[in-house]
Amino acid sequence: MDESSARLVMRGVTKRFPGVLALDGVDFEAQAGEIHALVGGNGAGKSTLMAVASGAVKPDSGHIAIAGRPLAEISPVAAREQGLAIAFQHPTLLPDLTVTENLMLAVPAAKRPRFGEATRWATEKLRAMGMPIDATVPVRALTLAEKQAVEICGALACDPSVVIFDEPTEPFMSAETERLFERIRELAARGVAVVYISHRLPDVFALADRITVLRDGQIRGTFNRAEVSEQEVITRVAGREVTSLFPDHAADPGEPVLRVEDLTSDRLGGVSVALARREILGLAGVEGNGQREFIRALGGAAPSRGRVLIEGRPVDVSSPRRARESGVVLMPQERHVEGVATIHSVRENLAVAATDQTSRAGIIAVQREDQLVEREVVELGVKLASPDVAVGTLSGGNQQKVVLGRSLLSDPKVLLCDEPTQGIDVGVRSDIYHRLRDTADGGVPVVVLSSDNVELAGLCDRVLVFSKGRVVAELVGDGITDNAITEAALTSSSAEQAERAPAREKAPGRRWRKLLSSEQGPSAFLIAAIIALTIVGAAQNERFLSSFNIASMLELLGPLLFLSAGQLIVMLTGGIDLSVGPLCGALVVVASFYVTDDYAVGWWVLGFVMMVLVAGGIGLVNGSLVKFARVTPVVATLVTYMALQGFSLFMRDVPGGLIAEPVTSLLKVKIGPVPWPVIAGVVLLLVLELASRRTMAGLCLRGTGSADQAAYKRGIPVTRVYVLAYVAGSVCTLFGAFLLAAQTGIGDPTAGISYTLASITAVVLGGASIFGGRGSFIGVVFGVLLLQVTQNTAAFAGLSQAWQYWLPGLMALVATGLFAQVQHRSKPSALSR
Repeated sequence: MDESSARLVMRGVTKRFPGVLALDGVDFEAQAGEIHALVGGNGAGKSTLMAVASGAVKPDSGHIAIAGRPLAEISPVAAREQGLAIAFQHPTLLPDLTVTENLMLAVPAAKRPRFGEATRWATEKLRAMGMPIDATVPVRALTLAEKQAVEICGALACDPSVVIFDEPTEPFMSAETERLFERIRELAARGVAVVYISHRLPDVFALADRITVLRDGQIRGTFNRAEVSEQEVITRVAGREVTSLFPDHAADPGEPVLRVEDLTSDRLGGVSVALARREILGLAGVEGNGQREFIRALGGAAPSRGRVLIEGRPVDVSSPRRARESGVVLMPQERHVEGVATIHSVRENLAVAATDQTSRAGIIAVQREDQLVEREVVELGVKLASPDVAVGTLSGGNQQKVVLGRSLLSDPKVLLCDEPTQGIDVGVRSDIYHRLRDTADGGVPVVVLSSDNVELAGLCDRVLVFSKGRVVAELVGDGITDNAITEAALTSSSAEQAERAPAREKAPGRRWRKLLSSEQGPSAFLIAAIIALTIVGAAQNERFLSSFNIASMLELLGPLLFLSAGQLIVMLTGGIDLSVGPLCGALVVVASFYVTDDYAVGWWVLGFVMMVLVAGGIGLVNGSLVKFARVTPVVATLVTYMALQGFSLFMRDVPGGLIAEPVTSLLKVKIGPVPWPVIAGVVLLLVLELASRRTMAGLCLRGTGSADQAAYKRGIPVTRVYVLAYVAGSVCTLFGAFLLAAQTGIGDPTAGISYTLASITAVVLGGASIFGGRGSFIGVVFGVLLLQVTQNTAAFAGLSQAWQYWLPGLMALVATGLFAQVQHRSKPSALSR
């Protein structure tokens, strides 16, 4: 091959992870205008090699060139700007950001539209995938197939010279897969180099010009498609002869074990089915037509109505736990969300499903646990250095094997498998197919939902085809073929999808539900609570609405507005800052030594400079402890909390040092009945709200908190964002300290302590997630106002101080419950897609 026409060249790439040599001196290249397939088993190094090419993983050694130029800096931004785009196997999307925002972060800065045009631009990019995805909804509301489509659209929107597709069709049905293949062929025809990673060899042979096999981190051969057979590729991938991909079908399915009678939900139109004891039942259909809702409802993961009976006895499938206790075990599709705890070890993930077999009187028999874990690891072929490694460090396929092993160890009476071989190589697929057949032959019927019609045809004894929430075709025996499944699915759903498309737009109240379930939704509940409390306060005492009381309440809002703004900036990254209260008090103490009537203005300036330095320094310390020292935010900021409070008490063990009168007077000036600093605080929060939605800095902040690893792959400077967020939080606290100094008029070392809890409460009341990614600065305004109105109402009503804490807590619980209900009801129905 002529290297001068190569768009991607990798030479001598080596990468080691703890206990694993992932890549061993790999050479790989992709030519302009070719589709180059990269195949291999789980843990072979395919995804790692392409992650190195995309700048997401730094190699230990090797050379990378994109479009004829060496990749000088190993980073996602550098690779993307040089012309390489990648659609990862597990979408690197930020769940709390909208589809539009995710697409904007996916492309180089030069190709991003202006924010005012972004939604139209995103809608246009999504249209190419042929899936009606709303560009304005958060990614967390999408199905896995829709997330994969957005991931692919993000790669294509970069207009790359090299594009990598890592297992792109795993969640797709046949129609979506064929549409993607058309796009890939169009890219190659335009001279783009396409690298296609897949375990589905029929797809590979339908697309590829060349095929490279990778096994155990080494290249095992590169072939022109016409020069190699599918069986030869399978042998090289598996490192052994795979004689029979699928096991024989059941000779005698046996008597019915499971009966489902009129299973109904808002996405199912009443499904009834019987499942025989030794049967493997397949579920098929165009994505979004009810098959996934059926298997999840049967496994207790989705609400439903109807009857489910096992061996004639009704069972409870109202929740996953109750379904599992009844013997119905679901192996979910989204393994990272529902299948495994990625931070825990393989041993812990497998053993937790088998505690009935390994414990007596609540005590685990370690030897028995070791035997069970070792058996599953060997039988499923999980590649790992030790069962004690975290699941998150394994390849995607090996993680999928752990999910299956966990399901099998639950001792099921009925096993439900949602995409059981997704992301698993062809050699291990055969092992899993035989394992599922052995499970069925052993008297445990199996239900398999798969987007791979060849898999359904080869594995299943019977296949149900779904459309519009109902079973529209039942295929049995020799009638189960790829073509028969495709024809039944497409002919029954195409007209119905056209029928449903406008229904979603016209759904009554949808816009209101969408608004109430958005990040601004909690503000509506807070406003209602504020109005209700104001009515109660006015009914208790006519002076509640007097100009004096209103002015007093507004003046007290000032410090908390600024501290809460800083708290939300930090919380959007997934952190928390417990030090804001003591920092505020410490800054007031510093001011009390310099900003006094006893000193000239020059000393005041020095005092202000010292306050700025202290605030900035604390922000840097907090950010560095969290990001560089890897101390959890709670512990890191608790340390600075105690240090700052100790500093304040050391400087002034009792209140003292009067703040200069001109300063306090300036900070109390009112515009009408409202102190100007309060207006400034509200304006700041509105500006921050706008910036968080309409600037790249805001997207980076929210994206980091939403999913920091995905944010890094999107090119967000995660480390810088973390540190700057804590610095920005401390700067906001600095402004709050000025106002607190004006209110107290004296250096009180304990004046700021209560603001830590108050700022966190205001932010949470405003709808922020303590896990990061979600939050509204507008909600903070109403959260702060609610706290102040609550305290004032309690005082006028003669309630004890305890009620000043109970009332906001009760309101937060009610608002959170209502908000969660609205969010649940506003989730788009899969059948409407």
